[in-house]
Amino acid sequence: MSTTNIMATYVGGTSWTRNTNCILRDTNGYDTSGIALNIYGIGGQGATLISNRHVLLAAHVSSTFTLPQTVYFVNNSNTTFTYTITAVQGVGPSSGTGYTDISIGYLNTTVDASLTYYKVFPSNFLDYLQLGSPYPTFTYLNPHLPLFYMDQEKKFLCGDLDGVSLVDVTSPKLSLVFSTDANRFSNSEQVVGGDSGNVIFAPVDGEIVVLGTWYTTSGLPKSAGNSIGISSYICPNISTINSIMTSLAGTSYSLTEISLSPFYSYS
Repeated sequence: MSTTNIMATYVGGTSWTRNTNCILRDTNGYDTSGIALNIYGIGGQGATLISNRHVLLAAHVSSTFTLPQTVYFVNNSNTTFTYTITAVQGVGPSSGTGYTDISIGYLNTTVDASLTYYKVFPSNFLDYLQLGSPYPTFTYLNPHLPLFYMDQEKKFLCGDLDGVSLVDVTSPKLSLVFSTDANRFSNSEQVVGGDSGNVIFAPVDGEIVVLGTWYTTSGLPKSAGNSIGISSYICPNISTINSIMTSLAGTSYSLTEISLSPFYSYS
């Protein structure tokens, strides 16, 4: 695996330096400064800015740490910023039907203006995907949607979105697979324990747009078309997340949705 996939390298103490050769970097128009490098004591698990005070977390990660929790970001000038997650609220029930594996964290202060927070796909996201014939548990995409996912080493890895779960309609899940495209497949890695809990996203017109968080079973064989894991995604939960963001902050907050109107809708 080429080191061009790594977002930043650890310097020491509480400092990181951005990889100027990263496949996604600010010089190519992609601002990745809103993706945390580390959650103290847990390592390279996901915390992604969705406002200037809120981070997107995986519930199966946030349920393992005790608040307050320290989180680190590095801007495009290699300045590291340290913030504290002071409160966390899950999206939906903590288990069973409707479980999303998404939680929202609230930071102790507004983040520095040099750090970006990300737009999300809108609630009608599926209208813009060409769905194939349904199977008993999933509706599969034809063609697949290329996307990026992150592992615990903070590498940008290539995968495909290949289907949407039909099992739990209250909180549908996305199926992620190793790409069958040779170039994208070469920019992926076998899943190991500790990788899940990070962000998945797709680039749209030169910016990163967040889909959600992902979880998996470690040791899944790396083979084109094989499963990488399952992800809950933000789109069906936007209104709930907006309410949680407002409740945590004590003032009105909401996600920023990207407009897909320039693209063809199958609805």
